[in-house]
Amino acid sequence: MIALSTIKKALKIDYTTDDQELLRIRDAALAFIEQYTGLTIQTKSKTQYINYWMRTSLDLPFNSITSVKYYDTSGTLTTMPTTDYWVDRSCDPSFYINFLEYPSVKEGTQIILTYSTGYSVLPKDIEQVAIGLIGAWYNNPEATAPINLSVVPLSCMFILDNLRSKAGRIVTGK
Repeated sequence: MIALSTIKKALKIDYTTDDQELLRIRDAALAFIEQYTGLTIQTKSKTQYINYWMRTSLDLPFNSITSVKYYDTSGTLTTMPTTDYWVDRSCDPSFYINFLEYPSVKEGTQIILTYSTGYSVLPKDIEQVAIGLIGAWYNNPEATAPINLSVVPLSCMFILDNLRSKAGRIVTGK
């Protein structure tokens, strides 16, 4: 998360009357960056459901697997041992979970994959994009909108497109 003091220093704001507005715009900017790039900004637990034992991509930035659970054929919720799966980190920037064992799963249920994703410390390029968006939206809210990206500041678009391509999302409109 970006501290209010960091935002105010970057935007050269020394009064407190608009603090709540700056925090609201910060949250909107971070949500926009997350949605546009496909990256998870804040560290959180993610649960993903898969239908069968298959190589599965993990959201970026990936931190660690918490658990792999499934209902066995008798309907008992079972936690897969960590020795029965591994994370493939060789396809940078993508991460995949691969399974060494394929236990039988009760019909009509899914495999429950829980893992940690997100940044513990926000990278400086994401912080810069957020501050650029906050400044643009704060100083001229009617001229910029996330719907029409052509009016997002050029420096922000350059960094956003770079982050988006690192996350494995297709960048269009170039």
